[in-house]
Amino acid sequence: MTSLPPEVATASIRNQPVSAVVALPAEIDVYNREQAYSRIHSACASGASVVIADFTGTRFCDAGSMRRLLAVGRPATVELRFAIRPGSPVRRLADLLNVGHCVPVYPSPGEAAAVIPWPRNARRPDDEPPDTVA
Repeated sequence: MTSLPPEVATASIRNQPVSAVVALPAEIDVYNREQAYSRIHSACASGASVVIADFTGTRFCDAGSMRRLLAVGRPATVELRFAIRPGSPVRRLADLLNVGHCVPVYPSPGEAAAVIPWPRNARRPDDEPPDTVA
């Protein structure tokens, strides 16, 4: 497990991180998008199963930066979630770019962390049972 910068908060069970919350700067543009990208990428490599990009303190994010942050390389076992305040300029941009089709978007980091990820290979209760051969 890699060490994370101080702006990344983690929650863990049995010393295994379950979620990591990455606090993003007040403004994200061409000058600092790579730093924001690196923070999210580091959190994805930390072993957490859920990484929450916290945009709640972000007042401005340009479209190129939002696209760059959506492109964070992450293992298939990591779920990336965005926390963006409803009604904010960043939320309006996310809606215009259909960010919700790429990653789940929640109104706060707390709400994003409250949703427990479903194990990737587990069957959901409402799934059809597999056909059985008699």
